[in-house]
Amino acid sequence: MKKESKAFGIITRNLFDLEPYYTFLKNAAENGHIVDHLIIAYEGEINQSVLAKLQAKCQITLIKRGDSPILNSFLFELGLTKEEVYSILGTPFNKKYKMIAYGTSRNYVLIAALMLGINYLMFFDTDVYPKILSQFHNGKFDFINIDFVGSHLKYLKEKDVCLTTSDYTGYYIIPQINFPNFKKLLYGVQKEGMFDAVSTNNIPVSKKNHSQNIVETLKAIGGNMALDLSRIDILPPFFSTALVLDDECFLGRGEDTLFGPEVHGAGRCMNIDLFVFHNCFGDFPKKPVITIQKNLDRFFYACMGWVIRNPFLNWIREKYSITFEDFDKEKRYEALLIGSKAAAEYFNDNRFLKLPRAYKSSYEKLGDDIKHYEELMLVWKKLRQLINKE
Repeated sequence: MKKESKAFGIITRNLFDLEPYYTFLKNAAENGHIVDHLIIAYEGEINQSVLAKLQAKCQITLIKRGDSPILNSFLFELGLTKEEVYSILGTPFNKKYKMIAYGTSRNYVLIAALMLGINYLMFFDTDVYPKILSQFHNGKFDFINIDFVGSHLKYLKEKDVCLTTSDYTGYYIIPQINFPNFKKLLYGVQKEGMFDAVSTNNIPVSKKNHSQNIVETLKAIGGNMALDLSRIDILPPFFSTALVLDDECFLGRGEDTLFGPEVHGAGRCMNIDLFVFHNCFGDFPKKPVITIQKNLDRFFYACMGWVIRNPFLNWIREKYSITFEDFDKEKRYEALLIGSKAAAEYFNDNRFLKLPRAYKSSYEKLGDDIKHYEELMLVWKKLRQLINKE
């Protein structure tokens, strides 16, 4: 690989706006970093004017998820079969449901970076910015400027480190909520640790400092992550699950969560204490209100995503002997029955009644998900060997 080659990787539905791409490129340049590529994995449409402005700043590589002949050709030329390529890039829910698993989406970016000979691949999401929310009081706020690329590279270049990551400042993924049996809902979706913060806290996370508490972690955050692709012998592919229920496709969350256990033990995954700003609801500093439809939608799909993810997450944690919260499958299901009914009544939204069925269906198909995962890992092992021969 070309020494020190760097790329930003991002997943989006459409490319209509300059942000946050422009801000990340500007942040890199202002701190003396050359970013060789911006890899954008998209599904829908491209605004040519926006693309031209970005191309003036950096080389842009556009990858259409579900339809990327250039990636297919790259993998075929390496020596993978059609079936093996499908294991990595296949999108079985795209044609009918227009949905692509989160893990598969990230693999499009990862394979593109390998094809381009990138050494350091840095992911960010379309609602993330290279700055830290340092204070927030009575609607007044301030940010700390950071060196996003340099901060990740500093620790990524340490011995045995193959992944760097950190969490976010800004409003939490769930707005402030509390209603009867809300805690049972959270217990059912395996997020009971959130209860105290979510039920009482209505201010965003802020931090006055950074890069002080550097620790190894199992928790990789996809919107704030950097990979050393020269460590391909250690790095796994991304993986996540999906579920079709009532002729609708729902995506399991956690392609980044599942990434951490695979890295752990083989290499080092470091939390670099760089809590970049996450404009989670798109209208900061406005306080998110759960009853606004877009926020309620986000909460429902988050709950559904956790329910779909959890069976596989628990399995992989057991596989790697990673301790996690006390788990009782039936007890959580019973709590979810109560909590989802309470949520449906509180929000007047019967979608929440789907959660218990999704819970059971996700466990019923766990064997198929494990088989898919094991097939993917076998193909990935072959891919590593072929790349090393190159």
